[in-house]
Amino acid sequence: MAGLTRKLIDPKVVLLPQLPTGLEGLKIAHITDLHIRRPRARHRQIAASFELMQIDLVLLTGDYMDRAGDEEPCLAAMTRVCERLEPRLGIFGVFGNHDTLRLRPMLEQLPVHWLKDSCYRIPGQPIEVVGFDTTRTRVPDAVATLQSIAAQNCHAENSPATTLTTDNCARPLRLLLSHLPSFLPTAADIGVDLMFSGHTHGGQCRLPGRRAIYNSIDLPLRLSAGVLRHQNTLCMVSRGLGEAWLPFRVFCPPHMPVYTLRRGPMPGHHCHDIINVMPW
Repeated sequence: MAGLTRKLIDPKVVLLPQLPTGLEGLKIAHITDLHIRRPRARHRQIAASFELMQIDLVLLTGDYMDRAGDEEPCLAAMTRVCERLEPRLGIFGVFGNHDTLRLRPMLEQLPVHWLKDSCYRIPGQPIEVVGFDTTRTRVPDAVATLQSIAAQNCHAENSPATTLTTDNCARPLRLLLSHLPSFLPTAADIGVDLMFSGHTHGGQCRLPGRRAIYNSIDLPLRLSAGVLRHQNTLCMVSRGLGEAWLPFRVFCPPHMPVYTLRRGPMPGHHCHDIINVMPW
């Protein structure tokens, strides 16, 4: 099992020029697209893997279940996973298009900060975690999200517990969870530094050379997985941990990225298109 667990964990280093000094080395685990139908050894491997790592944040970006009727096995598997997670700064999540309206209140019982077009400012840390709420028919409400960001910042500035330091005076690191990577331009417009997404499965079945055949989204196939950049915002598009429609992958193994943040030059260049600066 240890060998299989190591194959799922995919360490990545992310460089940001404006990273607050206190966040150098921050470790973020990104879990997405499990598409749970039944208990699987992979779910136990994911839970066990966290005992091997010192993780600061866990980010969940949707599609925990596969189809209607999978709610109970999904809740059971997600409960086991969350019981093993002990990130220093908490677990944050959004839902995906496969997560039914019946499942959502069930998962809200878990120790997760669920974000619905809202922002959470982590106490004592220069970090804002923002989440876009989407369904099969609903797009994010950017205005409501900006209002939540403003309210959180006002609360932080007026809190008597706030200690004035160089990092606290600078703009905090702004993270965004969005199941769909299509909203990267919106993320850039609201000043997001790092966006985390799934949905595409990296194509799930690819040709040699990482060439996706289909990605179930309105982005070009070359943007199916990796680090995307639009203006000064990076979007981390995970290949995910499960499968939809067909229960197998081709040239596109599942993975759980673990990002380590470092201060340095942002990969790629500033442009008004979306570019893939680090395919995987």
